[in-house]
Amino acid sequence: MFEMNPHQLPDAVLQHWIMLLVCGTLGFIIGYIGRKVTIRQLESQINATESQVEECLKSSQAQQEDIVLQRISSRANELNFTRIGHSSLAKADDLKEINGIGPFFEKKLHSLRIYTFQQLANCTTEDINQIANIIEFFPDRIEREDWIGQAKKLHRKKYGV
Repeated sequence: MFEMNPHQLPDAVLQHWIMLLVCGTLGFIIGYIGRKVTIRQLESQINATESQVEECLKSSQAQQEDIVLQRISSRANELNFTRIGHSSLAKADDLKEINGIGPFFEKKLHSLRIYTFQQLANCTTEDINQIANIIEFFPDRIEREDWIGQAKKLHRKKYGV
């Protein structure tokens, strides 16, 4: 009865090209949005993983530092505290003011129960060698940087003695 072939319409080819263009554009937009979502998810996973790695490294370093400080404090009784003097953390000076002593070396000295400039000023060469041996530091560097002389000056400056 009716024979209608849509391919015989005069603008059929144009309609096919328009549909192909629309389908391609929609596919591109859907793919672009999907890719953006995937990238955001992966970036958030990367950030979470990086923060976990940083936390792990910090805790690992803290554990290693604690192990070193425990090992040092276990050898504190090897020092002659009758000559060096006794002190407590409550009376502690800021040993980082001495050139060559950083935060970690200050912690090491505190684990040896050396808290004040006066205690360092009272040290002899034998004590310095013993301290260097215990904290695993170079004794010639302690002498070269003159920790004892600096400690005496800082003690005089702070306490006027």
